[in-house]
Amino acid sequence: MNHKLQLIPSYLNALSLRERVMALLVIITIIYVIFDGLVFKKLDLQYQQLQTQQQDFTDQQQLLSTELVENAEKIAINKRSSDELKQEISKAQLKLDETEAQLDSVFDKLVPPTKITELLRNLLLKTNGLKLVSLNNEPVKKIILNEKKDNEEESIEPESLLYEHATIIKLTGNYQQLYQYLLALEQSDWGLFWDKMHYTVTDYPQAEISLRVHTISTNEYWIGL
Repeated sequence: MNHKLQLIPSYLNALSLRERVMALLVIITIIYVIFDGLVFKKLDLQYQQLQTQQQDFTDQQQLLSTELVENAEKIAINKRSSDELKQEISKAQLKLDETEAQLDSVFDKLVPPTKITELLRNLLLKTNGLKLVSLNNEPVKKIILNEKKDNEEESIEPESLLYEHATIIKLTGNYQQLYQYLLALEQSDWGLFWDKMHYTVTDYPQAEISLRVHTISTNEYWIGL
């Protein structure tokens, strides 16, 4: 092998200048082909791999950007929904406070259940000649604001927060005395509802009146006599 390599310079020296140039080009071409096969192709493969990785990275970056935008929009929507819900709750609470204030104002003017019989007796003392026949309580009644309808198969009975306390008072006297009693009842500083009045002449001018009176409260207990 060494002997053959030593013959190459001698062979080249024997060639003409044109042949030497041709031989040099052939040698350079052979070296380039070998270098291209060993180096350039490897570099090209690495370059393609880098391009693929860069494309994957770009796709992932776009996906993350899209998710970031979507999450930001969801957060903004949730924040708006939360703010709107807080506003609705605040409005509902304000309306509830106003309603409670109105109810308190009404209840402050109504006679308490424990004072209803006392009020009726005091008004009776202010009417000369009018006599009390009887004074009887009725059971406390729940006030249901939303009763079950006939076409509803199932309905949950709402919890009652209001109660009606009623009593039946029977009085005897003449027409003017009974009229004065009802007038005093209407003009009383305490609020009191009355209904189901029954008037009967017993021995003219004497008559008997049966009157149902009631008040409303948030407490469930009997009226004290």
